Amino acid sequence: MTLEEEIQRSIVLITSSDPKKNHFGTGFVIRQTISVAHILTCAHVIDDVGGVELVMVDGQNATVVVSGKDLGLDLAILRVEALWDKPALQIQGCGEKGRPVIMAGFQQYARNHLIRSLRGILGNKGGLQVNAGECIPVWDLQVVDDYNLESGYSGSPIVDEATGKILGIVSHKQGGKTGLAISIEALDKIWRVLDNDQLYQVLLNLGYQKQVRTFLRLIERHSIAAFLIHGSPAHGQRWLLNRLIGYVPRCLQGKVVTIGLDRGTRGRDIDALWRELGGRVGLLGGGKPGAEKIAERVYQCWRTQNVFLVFHEVDCMPENYFRQIVQDFWQPLANKARNTLSGRNDPKLLMFLVDYEGRIGNLEGIFSEKLDSNVPCVPVKPPRITQFSSDDLMDWIDTQFNKLPIELTHEVDVIVQEILGNSEDGIPEYVLEQICARCGYNWYEVRDQWLTA
Repeated sequence: MTLEEEIQRSIVLITSSDPKKNHFGTGFVIRQTISVAHILTCAHVIDDVGGVELVMVDGQNATVVVSGKDLGLDLAILRVEALWDKPALQIQGCGEKGRPVIMAGFQQYARNHLIRSLRGILGNKGGLQVNAGECIPVWDLQVVDDYNLESGYSGSPIVDEATGKILGIVSHKQGGKTGLAISIEALDKIWRVLDNDQLYQVLLNLGYQKQVRTFLRLIERHSIAAFLIHGSPAHGQRWLLNRLIGYVPRCLQGKVVTIGLDRGTRGRDIDALWRELGGRVGLLGGGKPGAEKIAERVYQCWRTQNVFLVFHEVDCMPENYFRQIVQDFWQPLANKARNTLSGRNDPKLLMFLVDYEGRIGNLEGIFSEKLDSNVPCVPVKPPRITQFSSDDLMDWIDTQFNKLPIELTHEVDVIVQEILGNSEDGIPEYVLEQICARCGYNWYEVRDQWLTA
């Protein structure tokens, strides 16, 4: 497929739902999510077709997400469902004078609309003063084909012929073969896209306030502590675990020892568990190590660095085996380490017990719901993870508003209700899935990149 064909596949025809209005313009896909396409066009095209209530994209109703009209910026973003066959064009950034470019837009052809590509070059770069007193970068545009730049090309993409990426958008024609193009650099005035790392950082501020507060108070008071993470399935236990580990000072210098109890014999055979745990802390080739020997090895490791012990799927274990982990392994280790503490700069020794079914927290005589400074070896049980509420989502959007893309900040009340409705009333992992989808990411793919413990 040629570059011209690729560009033509991405462009859309913008018309009015009012049959009396014959004006039209061009737009193009700049973002595709699971069910929604976002279209970039010119703000004046929206006015030409009769305003926000009448906009149609390829014959479908469209929503104006944001317009730069009030800023004096001739750009607008539309939201349309079911345009899956339209690929998104990639943004390059600034161009340079003399750069060969390709445009594609619509022109009138009898009663129909004809797609036609035009070749051109970028002319001088200038600045357009907008209402906010800012100067928006624009380019003079020169068509070098036999055809003219017509009115329907407003909103057409200007694509670098060499890279295939967007440099700007056609705003106005100034003559038969000349026009004015807004640099794609101006898009960030009205539109924000999060990259993978930015999305991760904003999601770390969503929900789990009770669990986070309990944990932060715990590690502020203690260098040695055990912490239960518990809730129903799909409530983000592992997501919360990684978030909590990130709060620990010098966590990047720590050793993370992870044991999963959901497969093999580890959840049903305590000796198999000790064998694997011993191997993970460096006790190799010595037969079957016991809890005491493993605890001593962990203690020696802790003397020089943070140590995080993570037991996943503790809900898979028989109660008596779980009690052995706490009473025969953790409590002797914690007491010995506590007796050798030297001050505030001691490394952290933390054990996380991760319950994905919400069962272990009901055991008696194991946990404390209080942060008892005299008994740090007793695992702390914070509140059980619950579903996210509309207040949780509203508060998160309010605090992260300046960092979030328009997909999450436009018509917030509607967005929050849609997210809750599609997440079985706020099940945390389903909420995260919905948010990621709105930002153009697959939660199940990025989750595997983000989670380390």
